[in-house]
Amino acid sequence: MTTIDIKDDSTLLKQLNLYESDDNVSECLTCGACNSRCSWFDGEGGPVPRQMVRMAVMGLDEELIKSGMLWDCLLCNRCTQECPMGITMADVVRKGRSLPDAEYLISEDIRRGVASRLQSGDVNGLTREDFVDTMEWLAGEFAEEVDDPSAVIPYDLSDTEYLYLPNPRELRTNVLHLTAMAKLFYASGVSWTMSGSHTDVTNWGYFISDDEVARKMALMVIEPAEAMGIRTLVLSECGHGYYALKMMTEKLIGRKPGFEIISMPEFILQQVNKGTIKLDPLIHPFDIAYHDPCNLGRKSGMYDTPREVLRLSCKNVVELLPNRENAICCGGGGGMLQDSTSKAKRMITGKAKAEQIIASGVRHVAAPCLSCHRQLGEISKQFNLGVTVDTIASLASKALIL
Repeated sequence: MTTIDIKDDSTLLKQLNLYESDDNVSECLTCGACNSRCSWFDGEGGPVPRQMVRMAVMGLDEELIKSGMLWDCLLCNRCTQECPMGITMADVVRKGRSLPDAEYLISEDIRRGVASRLQSGDVNGLTREDFVDTMEWLAGEFAEEVDDPSAVIPYDLSDTEYLYLPNPRELRTNVLHLTAMAKLFYASGVSWTMSGSHTDVTNWGYFISDDEVARKMALMVIEPAEAMGIRTLVLSECGHGYYALKMMTEKLIGRKPGFEIISMPEFILQQVNKGTIKLDPLIHPFDIAYHDPCNLGRKSGMYDTPREVLRLSCKNVVELLPNRENAICCGGGGGMLQDSTSKAKRMITGKAKAEQIIASGVRHVAAPCLSCHRQLGEISKQFNLGVTVDTIASLASKALIL
């Protein structure tokens, strides 16, 4: 018979129970409410939230690591919404991921991406020369797009009001999204710039639960931006990037950045309210559903702004049920999407989302997160949903009245 030694002084347990809520695993009632909320629970394999908490409480660090559940967790915090004791699963799992013996679980893709980000400033290894070449190539395309020969996508300017921080895919495989963002800045008439030192909104230090790495990545954004004298940093549509830079930065670096941080949907709504840009919802004369990204919604509390931009850009917005605090994760969170070997698992974790979309009857879905955008597109193909997926800002760009 196999026996297990229960430990009350394990490395993980010493990192938990430091606060009255969030990491208070010793107060777990083992009620199982968390299990019923997990996107994995009715699928094949995957983590069991209650089991992870109990293993942490009993000091079974080694067993928890070997189970693989720490990296199968999406960090979506949906289970947290029903926890009567206020245990925040993402905090518990991240502390588990930070255990030295758990390092081998980090996927090779994320390991390489972290190393590249720390060395070059970009998870894909984009060099300054690559950045400049991309900007120069896009210049003519953009001028043609807005029918203005003098229009440019500015970069490396100092003392501008806004600095745009893109998702690295916008400089590689999704440049049309970048030109759509540039169109919004152009239409608003504000002073703005991009930067060869700012090519990556992501912070994979969050995924690997290494706060020192996350701190370095945050400073790689903040310090050069402060030196440029910008007033507002506008983040691309990236859920975890927003959460890490907006919600975690002050704790990570020990101070507030010398500028405001907002998302692209927030910028759009600000400009609409100022009257500098106008949107025509009839450009998109169809029903469209809004997907709540976990990092923007549950973790950062942003629910209304992207919905308002979507309503201004499309004829009719449909709510997926459930939504907001209770929204179902796309199935690609927690670093799952960043692992190229995760496709089979992501189709399991995405099944609940696919079923939700089917129940809504829509053929168009919007999400203010490029990771959700990719995952939703893949589950649409996997489950034959026939759904077109867009980001909020790209829809707004197409609805611009120039």
